[in-house]
Amino acid sequence: MELPKGLAGVVVDQTKVSSTKNAVLTYAGYPIKELKDAPFEEVVFLLWHTRLPSADELSEFRKRLVSEMVLPEKTVQLITRITYEPQHPMSILRTTVSLLGTTNDVKRDDPPRILAKLLTAIAAIIRIRDGQPIKHAQKGWGVVENFIYLFSGQRPTPERVAMFNTVMVLHADHEFNASTFTVRVVASTQADYYSCLTAAVCALKGPLHGGANERVFNMLETIRDTGQDPVQYVKNQMASGHKIMGFGHRIYKNGDPRAVILREVARKIAHETGNDSYFVLQEQIKDYMFKATHLHPNVDYYTALIYHCFDLDKQTFTMMFAACRTAGWLAHIVEQQAEGCLIRPSSEYVGETNRHYPSR
Repeated sequence: MELPKGLAGVVVDQTKVSSTKNAVLTYAGYPIKELKDAPFEEVVFLLWHTRLPSADELSEFRKRLVSEMVLPEKTVQLITRITYEPQHPMSILRTTVSLLGTTNDVKRDDPPRILAKLLTAIAAIIRIRDGQPIKHAQKGWGVVENFIYLFSGQRPTPERVAMFNTVMVLHADHEFNASTFTVRVVASTQADYYSCLTAAVCALKGPLHGGANERVFNMLETIRDTGQDPVQYVKNQMASGHKIMGFGHRIYKNGDPRAVILREVARKIAHETGNDSYFVLQEQIKDYMFKATHLHPNVDYYTALIYHCFDLDKQTFTMMFAACRTAGWLAHIVEQQAEGCLIRPSSEYVGETNRHYPSR
């Protein structure tokens, strides 16, 4: 029996949250290209309720999310303690998510409260790593504006808010990707939200999933700092058997639709922040990769540069991915738990058989 590698092409369940059918990404039926400029809060509501909110519902939803963007003092103390340890931010986030499940009123926690706290916790980790004081959410601001303020310490311009809003919307969900499938497996056991999210963060940490954006920027930084020719660098890496991060996708064979949108965001913010040289490198690498391999950039390729232009440390890039994807993870947790079916696949055993333990 020939088995599909990595479950490629295998339909394991049904969902109303999002779809990549025919290589077109939709959220609850709405094409992502039509949602790219929609408020992040509106898109979150859509993912959780599979419908768009009314104006009043959106206003109340936004207020609720912002009002919950605060952490218990005990949580802040614990995050501060573990953040000073020399470890990767995703390891800190993994522990932080688990901590939130012990320092909050878990029985009272619901998706809005959890999403707000995860955004705040991620921003707090960034501030503590930078040796900066933790900021507090501002009433009257939106979720994205507050999130940028919480991790940067500066109120962003409307233009910056719009750009980061697009990034968060495009990252909010993506059908049954590795971390989402992980979250659904744990949710199928009827585990609590924080257990599900901790598992999702663990899956996202891997370089073949969320960690790819950090490695994309490592490549760009190495090329620029050493003055190497980008095409020759890529040729050498490929000749040595190394994967060029940020290219290709299991679903999108003719280009990731999110990357198409993010390319323009990256170009614009790179120019505004004096990072044109990085974008030029990306274009040179992109053109060569298509010529040599016919692979297109994926969502990680341009977000790496965008996050850098927001003055984020490259080690925190994957946490940004988690901040956005938590919206989708929560939608899938609710959907999977409502289904009430334990995910328990079968396997094909290919090891030794007919073996017997020796008599003694």
